[in-house]
Amino acid sequence: MEKVFRDSVHGDIFINEEVFMEIINSPEMQRLRRILQLGGSQYAYAGATHTRFTHCIGVYHIINQFLKTPDFLKIPHKDRTAVLLAGLMHDIGHGPFSHTFEKIGNRHHEQYSADIITNPSGNISKILKKHKINPNDVVAILEGKHPVKVLNSLVSSQLDADRIDYLMRDSYYCGVNYAAVDIEFLIRNVKIIDDKIVFPKKTIHAIESYLLGRYHMYKQVYEHQLSTGFDVTFQNWFKRLLDLNELGHEFKDSRIKKYFSAIFNGQNISTDLYLNLDDFTMIDIIKNSQLENDHILSDLGSRIINRNFLKLKEADEVKIREIKNMLKEQGKDPKYYFTEPISKKPNIYRDGVIEGKDQTIYIVDKNNTVKSLTKFSLLANTVKQFEDEKIVKKFFFPKEFM
Repeated sequence: MEKVFRDSVHGDIFINEEVFMEIINSPEMQRLRRILQLGGSQYAYAGATHTRFTHCIGVYHIINQFLKTPDFLKIPHKDRTAVLLAGLMHDIGHGPFSHTFEKIGNRHHEQYSADIITNPSGNISKILKKHKINPNDVVAILEGKHPVKVLNSLVSSQLDADRIDYLMRDSYYCGVNYAAVDIEFLIRNVKIIDDKIVFPKKTIHAIESYLLGRYHMYKQVYEHQLSTGFDVTFQNWFKRLLDLNELGHEFKDSRIKKYFSAIFNGQNISTDLYLNLDDFTMIDIIKNSQLENDHILSDLGSRIINRNFLKLKEADEVKIREIKNMLKEQGKDPKYYFTEPISKKPNIYRDGVIEGKDQTIYIVDKNNTVKSLTKFSLLANTVKQFEDEKIVKKFFFPKEFM
């Protein structure tokens, strides 16, 4: 059998085994068609409406291209299948609005991914077992624990199929040209040495271009103030849900209690309930919240629906007091209308072992000596310093108070 996906970024993507198509057609994977890749970025970049589904197909394709190179051809079929499945399903556990939802829940999407894949009553586990594939082998790769370390690196490292695809895809759909990755050149020259993915010195400029693309995408797309404004407004909307629940508020929309009572009680949403949540469901709940008998929840819901998010602005201590006083005078509790964002510096490149995973990009020289990219590249050392950029004190609050 052969199926073809016509992809905007990679061209024709071929699926040649039944197990992959069965996974793709499962309800768990089809749900990703209803989850945008970039959450709130669509409000800054009108074309950024691509989904986690297309990204997962792209990651599968890139891994498949790596597996066609001479050193990767030596990997047994069982392991090749496992890493392709890991790439295909690496984002299967994402919630509504992608990473935004993680900020209001108690779990990261990777943990839900593992549950969805290994759930014995779920479709994914049944499909894998039908094809004599152990779901735990796939999860081991996603968790960076597979004994064949290059498989882990293909899915999650500083230069992996996931990052390559999302940089190329996000750049394309946002209409910016920051992330031109010379993917064919990198894949054509990849090697495996001592169970590490290694690139020859001649690829350094292509890798440097990739790292610069990451930096520019963080600055111009991922940290855009409209995207982060959406995140903060949504988090404050949910904070109000939590507080209203504590106060014994009777929500008109029964779905609020159905989906979020576990979070209200400091627990995890069950996997079955979680799989019913997507962007469409969440937007409808937020839209209906405008009808609740609470002016704060209603107002924050309206701000999300109508793209009138809390806005980011630099402010000194005097200005902060003025804004908070004005908010109180207008009946807007600063708890929900004045937010200092958590300063998260972009991880453009770090080498060494981080959270149990080797994150080093390895380069091999003409003497067959393998060293970190930072031993050869001044730019790689420079982008590490981008994380030390001074953080300007800024706050989110309604733009009408500016």
